[in-house]
Amino acid sequence: MAGSVLCMSTIVTIDDDRMTRVDGRPFFPLAARHMPLGGDPAILRDVGFNALRWAPFGMLKYEQPPREAPRDFGGLMFYAYVYNRGDLSKDADRRRDELIALLRSVKDHPALLGYEQLNEPAYMWPDQSEPQGSPEGMAAGSALIRSLDGRHPIRIGHMCGNLVPTLRKYNAAADIISANPYCIVAPGMRSFPGARGDGILTDHADRTLSVVGRYTDKMRRVADGRQVWMQIQGAANENWYSAEHMPELRAHGIYEHHRRYPTYWEMRFMAFQAIIHGATGLEWMLIRHPIDAPSFVDVRRVIGELRDLHDVLASPPLRHELTVEYTELGFSDWEGVEVLVKASRDGPHVLSANAQGDPMLATFGNLPHDCLRWQVVGENREIRVDGGRLSDRFGPYEVHVYAPAA
Repeated sequence: MAGSVLCMSTIVTIDDDRMTRVDGRPFFPLAARHMPLGGDPAILRDVGFNALRWAPFGMLKYEQPPREAPRDFGGLMFYAYVYNRGDLSKDADRRRDELIALLRSVKDHPALLGYEQLNEPAYMWPDQSEPQGSPEGMAAGSALIRSLDGRHPIRIGHMCGNLVPTLRKYNAAADIISANPYCIVAPGMRSFPGARGDGILTDHADRTLSVVGRYTDKMRRVADGRQVWMQIQGAANENWYSAEHMPELRAHGIYEHHRRYPTYWEMRFMAFQAIIHGATGLEWMLIRHPIDAPSFVDVRRVIGELRDLHDVLASPPLRHELTVEYTELGFSDWEGVEVLVKASRDGPHVLSANAQGDPMLATFGNLPHDCLRWQVVGENREIRVDGGRLSDRFGPYEVHVYAPAA
C-alpha cells in the first residue's frame, strides 16, 4: 500500500463523557459494518449513515474493497480494519510491514475516524486450540499504530461470550469496546459461524430484545471506563452461512425459511436501548443485505430517524434522574421503561424505551425542564404536564423521545 492522501488529517478524541469529537465537533457514529448488496457509500449516506468500516484485509469476497483507501468515501467517515495485521504474536515481520504500509496510506486521510483491531479476538473456532487473537500480540500491534498515528482511536469488537476478565485482557489494545448481540433468529434455526450449537449467538438467559441492554452493560464492565459502541443487527443471521466455516452444509446453501430480518420496531428498540445503557456509537450489521429487499426500507427508516437526532445523541448525558411509576394494567414491571436524559443545545431530551414484551403506562416525575408541554419527537403529538408529571403509554419494546415543546 504505497502513497498517502495529501490532505489535512482529522483529529478524533473521546471526551470525559465518553462522547466522540471529530476536530472538536461532537460526533455520534452511525456506522455501516458491512456494505449491503448493491450498495455504495453514496447510498449509505443517503440512508443516514455517517461512517463505514473499510477493510482491505480479511473481508468477504463479494465486498472486494480496494487495497488502497479511496480518496473519497462519499461524504462518510471510515475506520480501517487492520484484521490480524494488528496481532504481532505470529508472522510478526510480515504483519508489521503490512500494518505500517496501511497506516502510512490512511493516517492523514481527511475522512479517517479510527482503526478496528482483530474482530472477536477471544473467540475459538471448533478446530482451534487457542483464541483468534493474542492479547499481548494485539497490544503490541496497537502500540505500533499509536506510535505512527496518535490522532485516531482503536476499536475492538467482541463476541457475546467469554468472561469479563478474559475480554479485559485485550483492553490495552483498544480505546473503544464493542459487542454483537444479534438476538433475532428464526425458530429452530441451525447454527451459524460464531453461534452456539443451538443457533443462538447470545449466552444470556434473556432471549428477548432487551438482551441488547444487558450486553451493553457487560461491555461497559469490560471497557473499564473506555468508550463503548454496540453492533445492532440489521440483517438475518442466516446470512452468516459460509461453506468455508460450515463445510458439512456446503450442499445446502442458504435456508431461505431461516432468513429472518429484524423489523423497524425491533431495530429501533435495540438501538435506543443500547444508547440508554451507555453506548456512544452504533454500528449496523448488514451482512449480505440486499438494498432492494423490503427489509432495507426498515433499515433506512430507523437510520434516518437516528440521523435526524444526531446532535441529541452526540450530546453528553445529563446527570438527572427521573422517577418512573406505572399504572396497573395487569402486567408485571419486570424491566419497565428505561430512560436517559441528554443535555442537548435545544433543551433536555428524554430517551425512553419499554424493555419488556407487555404494554406499560408510565408516569415520569422530576422532569428535567419546567415546561408545561412536551413534544414526542417524530410522532406529531404533545403531552401536557399534570402536577409536574408526564404520563404516556408504551407498547411492547416501544421507544419515545421527549423534548420541551416550543
